[in-house]
Amino acid sequence: MFARQATKTARSGIRSVGVRPISQYVAKASVTVELGKQIYVREGLAPPAVSDFQKVYSDLYKKAFEFSGNPKASADQLINFTKSSSKDELLRYGAYFIQIIGLFSLGEIIGRRQVVGYPSFGPKEHHH
Repeated sequence: MFARQATKTARSGIRSVGVRPISQYVAKASVTVELGKQIYVREGLAPPAVSDFQKVYSDLYKKAFEFSGNPKASADQLINFTKSSSKDELLRYGAYFIQIIGLFSLGEIIGRRQVVGYPSFGPKEHHH
């Protein structure tokens, strides 16, 4: 890609702005990797064990099975949880919910490549 761009600019005599040598990107990537390694060691991070995955998915399966068997009891549990929670906990969970909605919306905007609606790539319709 860079070679094609360089030959095009050399032929046309126009100086390309914004094209950087690949070595700059490699240097930045290697610094990022080394920094990540240091953080990994210093914080004592480790990937989850297989047993952790099994526990999470088995609990998730059990909860889904309980909900499908008796959705009213699950709804009652949710209501009791909200009643027994403190104001600070509810505000924290509300903030998490807003963040999740915001990230979802941002992903939608990036995916559509525009803020409102979807782009139309086909032929334009003529209104009579």
